[in-house]
Amino acid sequence: MKLLVISYLSPADKITGGFRAPSFTKHFPEAGIDVTLLTSNSELISNKALLDRYNIKEVEIVRGIRIRKIGYKLKILALMETLKLDTLFFFPDTFRFWNRRARKKAQNLINNDEFDAILVTAPPHSSFWFAYRLARKNNLPLILDYRDPLIGCPFYHFPPIIKQIVRNKERKIVNYAKLKITVGEEYSDLIVKNLKLKENDFHIVHNGFYEEDLPEITTDKGTKFTISYFGHFYLLRQRGFEALVNGISKVIQKHKLKQGDICLQYAGKISRKTIQKIIKPADMEENFRDLGFLVDEKLFSEIGKSTLNVVIIPPTVEYNLPSKMYDYAFCNSHVLLIGERGAVSNWCEKVEQVYTHVPIDEDKIEEEIWKLYNKWKSSGLQFGCNSEKVNQFKRKTNALKLAEIIKKELQI
Repeated sequence: MKLLVISYLSPADKITGGFRAPSFTKHFPEAGIDVTLLTSNSELISNKALLDRYNIKEVEIVRGIRIRKIGYKLKILALMETLKLDTLFFFPDTFRFWNRRARKKAQNLINNDEFDAILVTAPPHSSFWFAYRLARKNNLPLILDYRDPLIGCPFYHFPPIIKQIVRNKERKIVNYAKLKITVGEEYSDLIVKNLKLKENDFHIVHNGFYEEDLPEITTDKGTKFTISYFGHFYLLRQRGFEALVNGISKVIQKHKLKQGDICLQYAGKISRKTIQKIIKPADMEENFRDLGFLVDEKLFSEIGKSTLNVVIIPPTVEYNLPSKMYDYAFCNSHVLLIGERGAVSNWCEKVEQVYTHVPIDEDKIEEEIWKLYNKWKSSGLQFGCNSEKVNQFKRKTNALKLAEIIKKELQI
């Protein structure tokens, strides 16, 4: 059996979405399914370490689009996104300009090889559009893999008329698909609701984690009460980060704590100007530590030493389970969940991950942090999870599960 897997993103892009398709290339052959990967980043071809690591035997590259890079450089696209005009001109997304060239390459692959189905993973969701046309033209089963919803996703702001056009097109593609997959129960519920589908026949295949990426280090908790946020927050999560900073500041001032009694740490790519605009007004400069951008052992070391590891889930994204939850789970964490209950809280309870939930409200954050600080001082603060239950989310386990579903549904 052989699949044509279409994924604009790949490991060469170094973002979470780029590691979904490689879990298929890496583990499907074990279940008797060969894979040809069609993707966009030409650096993948020359990176033998990545090709070997993810068992990518057959890969075809169609150069990625340049309009986004040029648009952001000229600040035109950023302005359009701010004014919510980008989806008026580029729907369902700007990656649609990749479609024509990618479809032509995919058709050549189909003409010269025997594929049993097309699997397409998104975002970008415009890949669904041309994969659907390919599947119909060549009478091949279509497998849709949603890593994020389209209609209903808070990151896309479609004008009403465009939204209806996109919804109708998306519903048509979903109804045509032989098999529909997504990464969590909350995702499938949201997609079914927003597309008004008659039934929820999505298969859940979690993103999970690569077992070989687990840290081989063990780190003792630091001697200071540290609250750490790792990753990006952008506009949607910025209000939560601001509430966290202000809440910590209130604890320090109200209880007259000394410098260093409580330390807030940040590691990620967010502009330091943005960070300082939040830290300075809260008078938190002496209690803030900028860790820069961390990866691999340095990242895991800081996660492990941290007292509280923060996850911010604003309204409308409660369906999302950040990939860093797996990093936290294997680093003996106490998770501070700021925002909405949903996929994160459900996952924590499923794997018995110790966590504390508080809404995005600086007064309630202040109150909760003071309680946690006193528990920590009296050695009563708990950490950790049930690692055996986390192991059910290994990418290998998930990929092999999906492979069996595909073979059963396609009757091959």
